[in-house]
Amino acid sequence: MADVTDEKIRELAYQLWERDGSPQGKDDEYWHAAKELLADEGEVNPSDDESIVPPLVPLPGAGLR
Repeated sequence: MADVTDEKIRELAYQLWERDGSPQGKDDEYWHAAKELLADEGEVNPSDDESIVPPLVPLPGAGLR
């Protein structure tokens, strides 16, 4: 399993957030959606919540599932 950094999750979350029209107040949703998408691709362990902490800025990925 590849090591996923905060930066990789942040980049995917931002792409998803922009795609959805940049909604405000959904940063946690986009962060977790990006993390889940990367987990589906086998790039991150979805239960490894302690090693990856969401940033305090809006991120893409919310509302995908």
